[in-house]
Amino acid sequence: MSDGYFQRVAANTPSRLWINNPTGPEIDLALAQGAAGSTTNPTYGANLLRREPAYARQVIESVVSNAGDVDDAAIAVLAQRQFAARITDRFLAVHEASAGGAGFVSIQGSPLVDHDAELILQDARADRKVAQNATPKLPATAAGLLALESLVGDGSPCIVTEVFSVAQLIEANERYLRVTARTGLRPPFFISPITGIFGDHLRKVAARDGIDADARAMELAGVAFGRRCYRVVIERSYPVTLLFGGARIVDDFSGLVGGRTAATINYSTVEELVALDPAVQSTIDEPMPNGVVAELLDKFADFRRGWEYDALSIDEFEEFGPVQHFRDSFVAGWNSLLAAVGEVRAHQVVS
Repeated sequence: MSDGYFQRVAANTPSRLWINNPTGPEIDLALAQGAAGSTTNPTYGANLLRREPAYARQVIESVVSNAGDVDDAAIAVLAQRQFAARITDRFLAVHEASAGGAGFVSIQGSPLVDHDAELILQDARADRKVAQNATPKLPATAAGLLALESLVGDGSPCIVTEVFSVAQLIEANERYLRVTARTGLRPPFFISPITGIFGDHLRKVAARDGIDADARAMELAGVAFGRRCYRVVIERSYPVTLLFGGARIVDDFSGLVGGRTAATINYSTVEELVALDPAVQSTIDEPMPNGVVAELLDKFADFRRGWEYDALSIDEFEEFGPVQHFRDSFVAGWNSLLAAVGEVRAHQVVS
């Protein structure tokens, strides 16, 4: 293995790379860079239909042919599992070599049922059966956190995503602690503060509301939030691995190095960092550039609500602006997968 940026990060810090929504070739390329895990989300099917159309369609056709008399929604869920299974197969060696401490691959179901804890739980338990390193990924909403309690009670590894507030971070950790205190089981537990997409949301709000905010401050909003989440975890000794997600720029990885954390990034961002080959620096405890946090707190109510410990109630998690912004992309991606399922089924009927 070459002594590249990610190899030096792994050798000199406890921080780790995960790969997000990879194509087949990108799975192996990421493993060669030392990737310790992989994430998928509800846009994965649409992503593959765009970047690996022949493979994605073949999977959908196979599922349609073998699934029996079920609706398009069920077919989409089954196809999502098949897409993820290709990754679990390739990361199984990492999982086994780490004695079950790494090599996890997340599976996240339909965002159209995110309001229903029982349906989330049902899908997550089925996702867990895909492979020993398959890991359910749940939204940090009232319904998702109810499902989390049951999964932790099962002893299942879990990833909590769509985290844009300290309140969500704290609530998810406290529920994990309550369940583990009762059961004595402490399965691997990850929480994903979403970084670059936080900046996307703030730029949308700035354009909508005519807010004159510094472009670089908005770009770094997620890095600032990620560092704050890390401090909360350290201060409270939460038994969680932060898995930073939603990267948009290299800072969403390089600006969060140094802790026992991970960041999941697209392979295009891996390539950027490999080409830049920056020095490995422990950045996660560094203060943000002067004035960045103050400006964001002053100009954006959503950033302020995400920053403060108790600015959101559990019932407000799902409707929080950046959560909705992220979820909208999930719904659009899932609908694209559903449309492809419908096309395949219609073609098979005609044939």
